[in-house]
Amino acid sequence: MQKRHLIILFFFIGLLVVLTPYYFLQTRTVIPTFISPAVTRLAQLLELQSEVATNLVSTADPLVASTVLKQVQEYRERYGYTTLEDNSDLTKVAQQLADAIFANVENYDDMPFETLIASYAHDSKTPLAAISHVSVVGPTSSQVAFAAFVGDSAQTEILLDDEAEIIAVATNSAVTVITLARVAPKNEPQAIVPQKQVFPEISDTAMTTALNEYRRAHGIPQLIENPLLCQYAQKRVGDLVAFGGLDGHAGFQKDFSDLNNLPEVIQQYPGGRIGENLAYQHCRNMTTGDGFVAETATALIEWCFDSSTKGHREAQLNPKFTATCTRHQDGLFVVIFGE
Repeated sequence: MQKRHLIILFFFIGLLVVLTPYYFLQTRTVIPTFISPAVTRLAQLLELQSEVATNLVSTADPLVASTVLKQVQEYRERYGYTTLEDNSDLTKVAQQLADAIFANVENYDDMPFETLIASYAHDSKTPLAAISHVSVVGPTSSQVAFAAFVGDSAQTEILLDDEAEIIAVATNSAVTVITLARVAPKNEPQAIVPQKQVFPEISDTAMTTALNEYRRAHGIPQLIENPLLCQYAQKRVGDLVAFGGLDGHAGFQKDFSDLNNLPEVIQQYPGGRIGENLAYQHCRNMTTGDGFVAETATALIEWCFDSSTKGHREAQLNPKFTATCTRHQDGLFVVIFGE
């Protein structure tokens, strides 16, 4: 009798194990966190995921700009603020900013947002004034993106701007950008669009001096300035200014993608390997997480670059590099190294 009870018990336990993942997947009920891995694994073993997974993906909440816009408008109404007009010219600005963030996502914290927005709005048919923006990287659904915005007090304050008149939302993959602005009166000059940030001047020579002092402190041989590397550094600064910010070394990689078609100054350079460090003067210390405007070359070398986890510190302390040159413009710095 006891054996029969055990057989019946095991039968129902087995049935429960089989039906549990099927229930969650078919009904799309939220799976409790503590059993989610087990349910997923069982679904795979039982081959339950093919059609169900396809349906789940197709019915999931996608990241759609118009949906986020609707949520923002409803959010403003809920707190007694007027809804804003969706403006096509402002949408172009938002889309260009979303595209720039997507292309340069690794340097998101260092991107010159005000400079980019000013350049994008320069040729707008609508005279845009007092442009503000919020952005988030990561969420791939409208609901999660909106929740990220309203979960941040600083971004919420921008979303509830009572002086804004128009709004635009743009997305690119997992990047969402919301811009708000006023329409400038005809007699109000468009120059009120945010201007380029003015930084304390740091000379190229000061950068080389600070770099060598940094290497000396670590027992690494000094670097000499090479005119060919200076020409290439100037070329890369032009790339960054045209791009509107740090490009994540995309231009550098493009220049060296075909070793048979290198830039002329690099072909003339007698050394071996070439390296590059990039920085925006409004940088972020990767050790402390603090963002700040570097006022000296030492701050850029010993705080911005030294704290980087992306190879900048290693380049500065590479004993194989013997030459260097720095060029900068609009707060964008290019440091080129050469063996």
